[in-house]
Amino acid sequence: MNLLYFDTTQDWIHVSLASLEEGKPIKIIYELCEHSPKESSFRLVEEIQKALTSASVSKPDRIFVLVGPGSFTGIRITVTTARNLSQLWNIPCLGMDSVEAYSRYYHSLHGKRTVVCLDGKQNKYYFGTFSGIDPYTETVDAKQEYIEECLKGIDLTDAKFYHSGKIPGFFPSDSVKIEETLPKSMPMIEAVRSDLIRSSMEKNNYSSLLPNYIRGTYLETNKQ
Repeated sequence: MNLLYFDTTQDWIHVSLASLEEGKPIKIIYELCEHSPKESSFRLVEEIQKALTSASVSKPDRIFVLVGPGSFTGIRITVTTARNLSQLWNIPCLGMDSVEAYSRYYHSLHGKRTVVCLDGKQNKYYFGTFSGIDPYTETVDAKQEYIEECLKGIDLTDAKFYHSGKIPGFFPSDSVKIEETLPKSMPMIEAVRSDLIRSSMEKNNYSSLLPNYIRGTYLETNKQ
């Protein structure tokens, strides 16, 4: 089956087309990932069409997207486009938390605990970690003080740090800026491979895909 993946929840646009079959390695047929702030609103549909045309695919069999947190506009564009295409093509669509997806990608590069901190504006950050051993738990929308408390329980000498935007002051100086080494789709797809293959319109239709703006959910929890 052909899988269409895309993400505009941050300041980059990512569109990928993959071949996905039970018992076979995932094959990436097409992939575009570029830093393009404020361009996703008019580029996404065009880039999706380019991906399909390049592989001579009229429509994919599944859609997989990242649903946030991140840019409010970017999340809305990603989720709305995925829902519209799922309904138009009558195919299942699935979503994944953006911080979890990036954490899984960067962890796949080095196998160490990965700490991801996305600039959430308003002096807050979208924060999550992934070790590859314990399951990914949650993404939090937090202020610096909360994240510093979380980091106290992590062996920082055996962790890799990634951030978007300006480097957080509480991150090590060698933290990697995501815009300079954008993620690829393969590890993200691999993480939900079984779910994608077994998905159906009954359980994974367009109405089941929800945006993760997260800010309202954590408003009271992180009020300082």
